[in-house]
Amino acid sequence: MEYSYDLQGNDLYIGEDRIPAYSLEKNEIGTCTTCDALLMSLSYHSVEGKLIVITKCTFCGSFSANIYDPEWNWTDEAPISLLPVPVPISNPVVDDLEGLEAVPIKKLEAVFSRGEIEALFARAREKVPVRQYLYRARKKYELFEEIFELKLEF
Repeated sequence: MEYSYDLQGNDLYIGEDRIPAYSLEKNEIGTCTTCDALLMSLSYHSVEGKLIVITKCTFCGSFSANIYDPEWNWTDEAPISLLPVPVPISNPVVDDLEGLEAVPIKKLEAVFSRGEIEALFARAREKVPVRQYLYRARKKYELFEEIFELKLEF
């Protein structure tokens, strides 16, 4: 079964079926299977007697669908893909500290890890960022622009 997720509308798609969230509560859900860091819930969905929680890793930024039975017993985890958002011809450019501070932190957290966000702010403050985190963040600029229609240039 293919899972995809719309970050703007908080809708889960299973194949072509759209499942709206019944809750957007933020909770610690478990640990990431990729890096063992904390998973935070983004949204909760009910599908055919199953409860599906969309999560994001607080460290590596990976998204997943955690599947539970009706009694909240964990049954499975599935990878999810993020739905692309149409990008207009030109998006606003964020290239200074003031512009970066105006971007809601939730938007940054949806794409970037904590270290990557810190590196972006260090770069905007004209301080030396952790090179590895800045490099990783730059690889995600295109995804951030697709999702939030903001172009980062640091």
